[in-house]
Amino acid sequence: MANVPESKLANLHKMPGIKTVSGDYMEITRTQYNAIKLVMEGKQGKTRTSQELKHSNAWLDNRIRAIDENKYYITEDENA
Repeated sequence: MANVPESKLANLHKMPGIKTVSGDYMEITRTQYNAIKLVMEGKQGKTRTSQELKHSNAWLDNRIRAIDENKYYITEDENA
C-alpha cells in the first residue's frame, strides 16, 4: 500500500470488507473473490481453484482466511 495516493486510500473503506487500511489486509480481485467464494461454499475444490487462478494452495488459504476475518479489499481485474 506504499505510494498509494491519499485519494485512493480514502475510498477503501467504502469497498466490501474494508473498515480500516492496514498491512493485515489482502488485495483480492473480483474474479479471485468469486472463485474463492466457490471454494468456501464447497462448490469447487481448492486444488482446481488454485490451478485456475495460477496460485498455490497456500496463497488461496491466506485469501480464504482474509475473507473469513473480513480483512480484504477488492480491486479491479487487470483485464477488466
